[in-house]
Amino acid sequence: MKNKKTFFRLSILFLLLIISGVTVQAQENLRIHTVFEKYGKRKGATMVVLSGNALHNYRLDKYQSITLKYDRAILDEIQECLETDKKRAYQIKEVISNGIITSGYYQLPEEKNQTNRYILFKIGDDATATLIYMEGGKDSEELINKLFIKQE
Repeated sequence: MKNKKTFFRLSILFLLLIISGVTVQAQENLRIHTVFEKYGKRKGATMVVLSGNALHNYRLDKYQSITLKYDRAILDEIQECLETDKKRAYQIKEVISNGIITSGYYQLPEEKNQTNRYILFKIGDDATATLIYMEGGKDSEELINKLFIKQE
């Protein structure tokens, strides 16, 4: 009996590892992933990563954000990443000022596991740049629209 419980627990653990691997890979194939990797631990940066139960009530599977103080080189790199990743987006809403994306919303195609994926970007009035990556199931689109898209 004890061996069956152990086998069951190991099977569930293995399944969770596989599922989390697919989720991580969904962002890794995006260019913005390099921004999180490169600047996430830099002094002055604030990075937040949430997954699992912390997001259950929000109908999201993953939330990752980074806020950086204004730096021209970093901003240029983020702009390049957004330009690359938005080519894959099927819904784009942007505000561009003087040739620079100051605010952006990008909905990316679903991954094989039917996960909605979003990139959000904003340059704040306080000279900070915030980049957000989120993913979730079918219900997440309604939440994202309520939170980030102005209703007319």
